[in-house]
Amino acid sequence: MGKNKSVLVLGVGPEQGLGVALCKKFAEEGYEVIGCGRNSENMSSLNEISVSKGSIRGIVADVTNEEDVIRLFNEFDETGSNLESVIYNAGNNNAKPFLEMDLAFFEDLWNVCVKGAFLISQEAIPRLLPKGGSLMFTGATASLRSKPPFTAFASAKSAERSLAQGLAREFGPQGIHVAHVIIDGIIDGDKVNLRFPDFANSKGEDGKLNIDAIAENFLMLHKQHKSTWSFEIDIRPWSETW
Repeated sequence: MGKNKSVLVLGVGPEQGLGVALCKKFAEEGYEVIGCGRNSENMSSLNEISVSKGSIRGIVADVTNEEDVIRLFNEFDETGSNLESVIYNAGNNNAKPFLEMDLAFFEDLWNVCVKGAFLISQEAIPRLLPKGGSLMFTGATASLRSKPPFTAFASAKSAERSLAQGLAREFGPQGIHVAHVIIDGIIDGDKVNLRFPDFANSKGEDGKLNIDAIAENFLMLHKQHKSTWSFEIDIRPWSETW
């Protein structure tokens, strides 16, 4: 990697997932993409992906660990690339009735959705300020409305949204486009299709969000003219009632 434009994607999981789709989408636009995830096998698979433009590289790191986050950005600095965008895609939408959850369950959701977003933002923003760029967060419907058994998840995602909104209001005037993308529905990827196949199949082809189409929305936000920056978009399948 050299003095080319680059993108950092946090929260990259299995091949059929939004994180990988984001890496591919930006690489197709000529960006040097670094994807980050906790699973070493997923990162090895990411390194094997061939793209016609740009490049993709996987780095193992835990976004909830401050030392890992600092190391990740230091490794990025060593590439000499110009950072244009950081995408915080990490999340864990585990469900449990309120009286059945313990503190560890609650804290785990907050660590990934809020603590990780905070740590990444603290490292990303100083690197984006000199030339501007985008900082984008993958949100969820739960960030706007909570319902059981996703109460803990909703509390964490709403806090992540508040963090993103505060950053947008503070650093937008300084040239950083902070955006929050609400995913309203089921993503057509391995996370749902393999864990809950019956539920996924019940949605049908038109009832799930296409991962490549979601990634296209992130790219659109990154490219938005600064006179029309969007803080938030809410995307859902056309067939879903709301």
